[in-house]
Amino acid sequence: MKLSLRFLYLLPLLAVLFTNRALDAYAFGKEDLGGFEKPYAFALIAAATGAVAYHYRCLEHAVRWWLGTVLAVMGCMVLESYANWHSWMQYPHVFSKLTILLPLFGLYAFHRRYPQRLPYRQLVGVLLPALVGSLVLFYPEALSLGSFLETERGFSVTSAFLLTPLALLCLSWYLTSGGWFSGLRFLFCAALIVFLQHRTVWVCTALGVALTVALVAWRTPQARAVGPRLAALAGVALALATGTGLAVVLDNPDVVKKLAKSIADIENPTTQGTGTFRMQQYAAYLPLVRERPLAGWRWQGFEVPIQFYSDDSGEPVWPDFTGHHFHSFYLDRLFFFGGLGLLLVLLAPALLVLPRLFSSAPLAPETVALLAFGLTLPVFGLSYDWPDYAYGFLGVLLAELSAPPTPAPASPWPPLPGPCSGQ
Repeated sequence: MKLSLRFLYLLPLLAVLFTNRALDAYAFGKEDLGGFEKPYAFALIAAATGAVAYHYRCLEHAVRWWLGTVLAVMGCMVLESYANWHSWMQYPHVFSKLTILLPLFGLYAFHRRYPQRLPYRQLVGVLLPALVGSLVLFYPEALSLGSFLETERGFSVTSAFLLTPLALLCLSWYLTSGGWFSGLRFLFCAALIVFLQHRTVWVCTALGVALTVALVAWRTPQARAVGPRLAALAGVALALATGTGLAVVLDNPDVVKKLAKSIADIENPTTQGTGTFRMQQYAAYLPLVRERPLAGWRWQGFEVPIQFYSDDSGEPVWPDFTGHHFHSFYLDRLFFFGGLGLLLVLLAPALLVLPRLFSSAPLAPETVALLAFGLTLPVFGLSYDWPDYAYGFLGVLLAELSAPPTPAPASPWPPLPGPCSGQ
């Protein structure tokens, strides 16, 4: 019997996913990383840089320009830090907002060098039990009706959001192959997302599901009878809810009231729930953003006192010199790097993804799921900064959407093996 080693192609992506607290809790517990976080981040950056250097010929020209721009900005930041503070990297918190892009390039280069090798079913088979196990082992207090009613979620929003790409992958497989195992896993992921009560994740998952259904019907040739399969899945969900007693729980007036309140918070994001908190934070920081709209505050932003104060005590919500803790990807990038910094992250992916989104070329079910997940990130960014693993998935998505590698121009460097060698 020949042993398949395809699971090894999962390791780079899993290394990036391990930055999430739900997964690294297996090694370090849920409270303290024991000083491991920074060395691990440095190791990821080093590995990503090595992957980009080794597989550089596999990068599309647009991605090369994007990478070169990011590296140039990082170099300018280093020089600015040394000129003003006599330190090459005065505030690592600020610099990390640039280095977080390097794993994206590393995964893009790796998966463009080895196309069609990522075993997505093994990815779901590893991650879904790992996330459920983390919830059971490290956050058991969240697994009760009382916790649900008291909004004791257990998982952070970034950990709950990690369920979304898994749900979309299972849904894509179900719609294209009709396999009930994939359909049941999708229903399980969806139920868990609802139970964890992160409203932003609810919205992003609903958007991802709608995009997945539309893209599968439009761009996946092997999709058959999408409507009847969705109806059958809805019927199974109803039967499971009735047969397992979940319908009794959902009939509980307290549960109905809780769900209704959460839905009302989504419908009124500026006046209810944590949306009010975010609007107040926007109002507090927008004057500073307007003061430096082009390139932001950069290193000096870390020294700016906290601008957001508690309504009760009048004290800053967070201590000074801790990074401002923005609850928005957009506000975070605009404050630290201005409009140019925001474009540094968003412009290249948009230029790479949108033409392929609106083309008529067929898409694999896995690519559809990743594309739908990637399109939810701008919505997620309204409420939270992007999690580190989002850049990893984005790198894999760009590699999936890219055209087959073409021969590179002649180079003085020794040839690399494989389709990107340029030989």
